[in-house]
Amino acid sequence: KLNVMIDGVIKSYQDNKNNVYLDPVTGKPEPIKGATHLVFSSVGFGEQVQANRGFDVRGHMMRRFKEAGIPAAEVAFRADFASHAKKEALFKDMRSGKIKILIGSPKNMGTGLNVQRRLKSLHFMSPPWYPADVEQPHGRILRQGNQNAEADIYWYSTKGTYDSTMWNMVARKSRFIEQAFSGDDSVRTIDDI
Repeated sequence: KLNVMIDGVIKSYQDNKNNVYLDPVTGKPEPIKGATHLVFSSVGFGEQVQANRGFDVRGHMMRRFKEAGIPAAEVAFRADFASHAKKEALFKDMRSGKIKILIGSPKNMGTGLNVQRRLKSLHFMSPPWYPADVEQPHGRILRQGNQNAEADIYWYSTKGTYDSTMWNMVARKSRFIEQAFSGDDSVRTIDDI
């Protein structure tokens, strides 16, 4: 699944690397070409995850990107930008096209991420825990200010694995929430779980 997702990110990057975007103030073409892309994964990319799993997901992704001709300077991991000033600089670099691929979790990229100007694709490697983790990231790309008339959203899942169980749980939670908020008469009580 990881390699299929990486292939998808590479294809999105290469298919849109010559897109031209306009400066929102002047209306003139910006000097940097190319769309931007977000990769969401609940699986961590740090050293502790690498030590526990015996596999360096981050290193593997970066090797694959390099082999595809994507410069390392155009790829960022959201967790590397902890301070407010560093996050704002990262978001500015995404909006200008200096950073083309941003990788992080739904938790650290689901809200407050103002990078939509050039966003062409979202790639989700893992099923989320909560229905909001499905909807909230879509708000990063499907919003005012995105200069792409169409956006691509990809969810990667592996048949016969825990992925399907997770998707079923999210769907069940979502139906329950929708019933509760719609005033559905069949919902008489809601148990505190």
